Amino acid sequence: MRRRDKGFSIIEMMIVMVIVLVVSGVILQVINLAGARSATEQTKTDVFQEAREFMDQMSRDLRQAGYPSPRNMDPVVFTQHPFINDLHAAAGLVEVTDTDLRFEGDTDGTGAVKVVHYHLDTSTTNGCPCLKRSELPKINGDPMTGQTLEAYEVEVQGVQNTTIFSAYNNGDSVGLPVDITTSGGNTMATVDTVQAVLTLQSAAMDPQTHRKAVITLVSTVWLNNCSQAAIGFKTSCQ
Repeated sequence: MRRRDKGFSIIEMMIVMVIVLVVSGVILQVINLAGARSATEQTKTDVFQEAREFMDQMSRDLRQAGYPSPRNMDPVVFTQHPFINDLHAAAGLVEVTDTDLRFEGDTDGTGAVKVVHYHLDTSTTNGCPCLKRSELPKINGDPMTGQTLEAYEVEVQGVQNTTIFSAYNNGDSVGLPVDITTSGGNTMATVDTVQAVLTLQSAAMDPQTHRKAVITLVSTVWLNNCSQAAIGFKTSCQ
């Protein structure tokens, strides 16, 4: 009596191969999804960190607005009148709009006055809409019209909101735009708080929700403004 050979038939082998392929496909899909998810979370973290660093930078800059103040200096050092036009004196806040923040101060601790300008670029090229920053030495001249043309560097990309800055006096909102020209100088001199709201969208899309992550940060800075209000005041700090 012949003994039957034991083993797998071709059909059984094909079934096993199909099962292996299905399981392998599922595993690879899970791995790919996990990798994409990880990349999305990393992008979201990077966007948050970038926004946080920007807010910290802006807060540090603003706290130096108005310094050095003419009230602490010997008038003989000034060659310009009013003092607001002299390169040795920081005018404090110069301009606040929904999209722009301009001020003067010693931002690096060297005693030299810098002109700092934050600007929202609403174009859609080169990673914008984005928020840019310019910092240049102050020169003798009107803070609004007589300074060196800005040299911007991109600080954050993917900005979604078009109203970035707001100003307050004793908790009350100050109507924008406001600047240190004669018509608005007295109002500018009363500003004691500047707030920035930043809503950013990450570049990577979430593989599950198929949406790009959006984060919002708010920074509120109380400051000793010292804006000289373009009226020739030595100082208008309240």
